[in-house]
Amino acid sequence: MKNTGILLVLFTFTIFTNAQNQNNVEDHQVQLGLPMPAILYEKALGRNTTATMEFVTGFGLRGCSGCDTDFGIYPVLRGQLRYYYNMDRRLDKGKNISGNSGNYIAILLAYQDKNPLIGNLMLSESVLGVGPVYGLQRTYRRGFFYRLEGGVGYSQTQDDGGFALLLAARVGWAFGKRR
Repeated sequence: MKNTGILLVLFTFTIFTNAQNQNNVEDHQVQLGLPMPAILYEKALGRNTTATMEFVTGFGLRGCSGCDTDFGIYPVLRGQLRYYYNMDRRLDKGKNISGNSGNYIAILLAYQDKNPLIGNLMLSESVLGVGPVYGLQRTYRRGFFYRLEGGVGYSQTQDDGGFALLLAARVGWAFGKRR
């Protein structure tokens, strides 16, 4: 009985260890983005699935002839649940998947506050957006990455709601141990 228990523990440990190594996505990574400053943390949840939290700054500018020009830099918080659907195909073709280089579909939740961090352009309302997005992300050897994503979702302010385009483009550097 004692040997059976030891074998069961070893078998379970082996399966757990192999399951951890079979992920196509990185266990975790941090990205610093541009052109507007952004920081993103991405954590593996499964073989091809990750969760992300991103703090981004958004920019607004308003001006006209005969009036003052106002600007604002706003905080934006974004969360995503991503499924990278082409990782196995990329591996079969000998392509890079390090830094989660692949195409994904995701559910996006984004919140932009109406109060600027810097500047004097006050938005009339904060905005909450949610919806599906399609994206692609490529990370290169020294950590440089780019990401493009887009979709159609629903946005809500205090007084109004409706369909909205959910678009994002980012370049920057990814940090963390990569494949």
